[in-house]
Amino acid sequence: MAKTLVTALCALILVATILATISQADAAGRAWRGGGSFVGPGGGVTTFHRFGACHGGTCVRGGTAIGPNGGVSKWTSTRSCAGGSCTTAGSYVGPGGNVYTRNGTATYGNGGWQAQGTVTGPRGGTGTYQASGSCAGGVCSSSSTTTGPSGGVWDRSTTLTKTDNRWERNVTVTAPGGVTWTRNGGGSCASGVCNVNGTVTGPRGNIGTYSGSAWWSWR
Repeated sequence: MAKTLVTALCALILVATILATISQADAAGRAWRGGGSFVGPGGGVTTFHRFGACHGGTCVRGGTAIGPNGGVSKWTSTRSCAGGSCTTAGSYVGPGGNVYTRNGTATYGNGGWQAQGTVTGPRGGTGTYQASGSCAGGVCSSSSTTTGPSGGVWDRSTTLTKTDNRWERNVTVTAPGGVTWTRNGGGSCASGVCNVNGTVTGPRGNIGTYSGSAWWSWR
């Protein structure tokens, strides 16, 4: 059970790492949808579709990914904010139907934020996460630590640099034992459409590529 949950935590972290750039900002009354693909080192293609919407202090996001062998993963999350604090709840359903849930809280202020919560696997094993970040001068940095039920630790660090309508995002994920994955990419937005692309490098140096687009609208 512990090994299964830790594996799922890795999957959740990597899904967020590969796809998070699609939704760079949330705003009241704004909705978006997008999609793209990830090509692994062996040539296998995973396609994904995502959506999101915010209204009245509550944002909802979700998506579906179809792997090279046809396996389907789905995820959804809800965040509600008021008075500088937020609550979050989400779920991830893997190709085999196993469900993982996440619940947490976050506080914002003075250009920074802090978050914490739990991730629970389909058999009840529970991990915890803590995260923090800040922005200054067009550069945002964040870090998070996720601890599995057996004590294994996953660390993630992110740097996001924005210039006008363009951005670059660099992410490093370090698993127990010191093995790492890195993601380097960026994108740009124009006329309500954002395009992203980049690479993901595994612990053995194998490289995958991703690309995608998102379309924004006002509700």
